[in-house]
Amino acid sequence: MPTIGRAGPGDSSKGGRSGQQRKTTKRTKPKAGARASNWFAAQMRQARLRVVNALRLAAAAVVVILGGVIAVYAVMGRLDEAGGALLASAENRLTHAGYVVSWVDVVGAHRLSAADVAQLVGAEPGTGLVELDLAEAQRNLEAHSWVESAELVRLWPDRLVVRLVEREPFALWQNQGQHKVVDRSGVVIEAADPISFADLPRIVGPGANEGAATIVALLDAHPEIDERTTHALFVGERRWSLRLSSGGEVLLPEADPASALVLLAGMHRARGVLDYDAQILDLRNPGEMVMRPWPDRAAEAAGRGA
Repeated sequence: MPTIGRAGPGDSSKGGRSGQQRKTTKRTKPKAGARASNWFAAQMRQARLRVVNALRLAAAAVVVILGGVIAVYAVMGRLDEAGGALLASAENRLTHAGYVVSWVDVVGAHRLSAADVAQLVGAEPGTGLVELDLAEAQRNLEAHSWVESAELVRLWPDRLVVRLVEREPFALWQNQGQHKVVDRSGVVIEAADPISFADLPRIVGPGANEGAATIVALLDAHPEIDERTTHALFVGERRWSLRLSSGGEVLLPEADPASALVLLAGMHRARGVLDYDAQILDLRNPGEMVMRPWPDRAAEAAGRGA
């Protein structure tokens, strides 16, 4: 660093002025206040550096120690135990800090009460919010016959939100002498009392529950047939037959029952065939209907005619 200097006065010795001038150099000294300020700033920089280095060393030590603990547990085959212990400790700390379930908000429940839902998810008073296993709670809810799907969300610090989609009763299924309420997809709602849903469409036979939505939709398209139908029978798990209020039966084809019902509806509008005293209306052959009378009633009619 260059020094800061100035030229001095001439030498006044006898004989006059010297031929050479002496050049003096003088280093300026900072004032006392400036020296103290600079010293303090330097000390602060060193202190910050020591703190940063200490934190780095501490973090490195923690990583090394945790790595050593994990390695030891891994060698001993107890890594899961160590992780479980750490998780349990964290859960206990949160619970003791007041993060417990105080509210359970239930959305979409009509058949299940909020108390039922809280019991199924395990949200007892004082239960830590973090302690709830949401996956297990969802499985417990969806195992209930009224519940089609469930979604659970934690709202910190003390609220659990449960959103349900419940099954809607769709049909009354008769099979092997038992009556069950089923939803549109054919799932049995075990918790539903069949007596309470006696007005639902009735389907009969093995596998009828799985095809309930199809036959009900077909009948809905033809009110004149629907209002005369008491049961829909699934025959051989292949095709449908309709039991009429008159006691007769409509035999539908396996391949295209929709077209057969269109034909039957048209013939009823033209001739009133659904009001005939017939035992069988056979529509299994495409484009035609075969009507069979009751055997005993046909014989009585023949006797009266004789």
